[in-house]
Amino acid sequence: MNKTVYTSLFALLLVTAGCKEKYESPAISPETGYLVVEGTINSGPGSSILKLSRTTILNNRNIQYEQGATVSIEGDNNVNFTLTEITAGTYDVDDLVLDANTKYKLHITTASGKEYLSDFTTVINNPPIDSISWKQENGGVQLYINTHDPQNNARYYQWEYTETWEFHSAFTSIVKYKVVHTNTGDVYSAVYKDSLDLSPSQQVYQCWQNNSSSSLLLGSTAKLSKDVVFLPLAFIPGGSQKLSVLYSIDVKQHTWSKAGYEFLEKIKKNTEETGSIFDAQPSESTGNIHCLSDPTEPVIGYFNISSAQEKRVFIKGSDVPGWNYQTGCFEFEIENVSDSIVHKGLGLLPTRPVRVGIGQSIITFNVAEPVCVDCTLTGSNVKPFFWP
Repeated sequence: MNKTVYTSLFALLLVTAGCKEKYESPAISPETGYLVVEGTINSGPGSSILKLSRTTILNNRNIQYEQGATVSIEGDNNVNFTLTEITAGTYDVDDLVLDANTKYKLHITTASGKEYLSDFTTVINNPPIDSISWKQENGGVQLYINTHDPQNNARYYQWEYTETWEFHSAFTSIVKYKVVHTNTGDVYSAVYKDSLDLSPSQQVYQCWQNNSSSSLLLGSTAKLSKDVVFLPLAFIPGGSQKLSVLYSIDVKQHTWSKAGYEFLEKIKKNTEETGSIFDAQPSESTGNIHCLSDPTEPVIGYFNISSAQEKRVFIKGSDVPGWNYQTGCFEFEIENVSDSIVHKGLGLLPTRPVRVGIGQSIITFNVAEPVCVDCTLTGSNVKPFFWP
């Protein structure tokens, strides 16, 4: 490489490092975008969900759902299963029983009349999940997935998970504000709540949060002599609220064909590993679904069928030594007079009396930030049906 080329490259890197102008892609998507098909079909009991949407330009953050489509699964033995649109762009069918000896294809007709068809595919065996284990390491808790296929046939795996955790408000509240409207203005005071025996829908101390996996979690044993998987699944950072009380993770496992797995790998690289001039560049991510109305139109998606495998585990915060979850919340004391409440307490929530006078009258009481008192501001007080 000559001196001129070196100088030009150095100048390019300086410009790249110094400029932070908004990037406008020169690529122009068609007006309707390309069809995106997400999901895998469950060949046994349970739900099968496919999500249909359209690609949009890079600076458009809104998902363009494909609504009103006719979606069906057709077998080479003339069986037909229709999926129902349950929400915008989301299509569902329950309790399919698909024959391992039959080939199936996906058929989509959009509301505008465009027709899409997949290649024929067969049901792929999906072995049960052996275990979900965890270990304290790297300052937090690392969860692992373990599975194996004694027939050594599965080989290509994908996982997705949903985390659910119980958490509590930093402080309980047994005091509330009382407002008396007068001719000269409103008068504020703090009084005991009418009842501490609140219904589950009214209590604001015990809540739950959820989080779903957002990246493609893939694993292959194709280069191993045995079809055995033991891989990291999810990581809980040290001191996280997730393990303050009780944590649960529900893992779903899918298996794929070699071609389907390679499609997922391309999607993963294109969505997770781009971002600089040194990263892998985007590659074509079309799968086994084709547009019959316009054979030149790309379709992003892969029609896959496997039985569903699922496993849930719970971890108690008390089972993790030295977790040391800190809420970052604190209380401070104010006088139970209107002037003090207006100037110091409004915008904060009362928690408990500090000084009590004759007849249980409240002289001073504590207040705290709302998120420290009312857990429904960051979670739900509706107990999940699977919670112990």
